[in-house]
Amino acid sequence: MRRNRAWVAPLADLACIVSFIVVGAGRHHIDDGAGWFFTVLWPLAVGWYAAALALRLYTSADRWPLRLSGTVALGTAVMIVLRGGFTDRPWVSVFTVIYVAWMLVTAFGWRAIVRAVISRRRAASTADAA
Repeated sequence: MRRNRAWVAPLADLACIVSFIVVGAGRHHIDDGAGWFFTVLWPLAVGWYAAALALRLYTSADRWPLRLSGTVALGTAVMIVLRGGFTDRPWVSVFTVIYVAWMLVTAFGWRAIVRAVISRRRAASTADAA
């Protein structure tokens, strides 16, 4: 019986967002506590998940690379508005460019690894069956 794994992709994407913040904080020697972390996190997470919902990233398997690219683009646009309008952070900065690059690499990256593992397992089980 196959378990429902619908939560895996959204949680893995959240790990990508959180890792972006944690790595950035480490690189810039920021140690301002949980308040700072959540101030940075919420515009990124709201933008990402609003875009993912609108583009059906987690509910439609077809054209997933296009849906994922769109989620990065639309999610970043929403994040820019939220970040600039509701925090003391600038609307657009080098942070935005690095965030886009990070999300493209990590969100596509973990999906590519999962697909490679699944493909390898299928090939191995097909070879065993023959």
